[in-house]
Amino acid sequence: MEEYAVQTVEVGGVPYTEYRCSPEVEEQVIITIEFKPEIHYLDDYSYPQPKFIFQEEVAILKGFALGDTPNALEEVNFYLIRAMELVERKLSNGRLTEAPYWLYGLRSTEGTRELMWFSEDELISKREVLGQIPQEF
Repeated sequence: MEEYAVQTVEVGGVPYTEYRCSPEVEEQVIITIEFKPEIHYLDDYSYPQPKFIFQEEVAILKGFALGDTPNALEEVNFYLIRAMELVERKLSNGRLTEAPYWLYGLRSTEGTRELMWFSEDELISKREVLGQIPQEF
């Protein structure tokens, strides 16, 4: 823990410096999973980076409409991304038949193993939702 000077005061003509301990910053653990896809030499497709990350909060775009009320955010259901899958449609020789894409698994009910799968186009991140809220609220 590091100390830093806050102020210097005089007590009976003797200067005295007050110190405080800087708050300990909790270091957030980040786990990165990397893989190298096997790319056929004739493939014309590139592998996209995922739009969302594991454990990110997202809302389902189907029926999504953010109202203009102060509690509009409370009406939005957010889900944690519980699984990610890279979909690669390939021929028997290993060549891609279409561009790879990501699917994201969301759990609608806590305590169950069942996941609902969505593409990137069907989801919106909480960051994006917060950016859409009018600032006067």
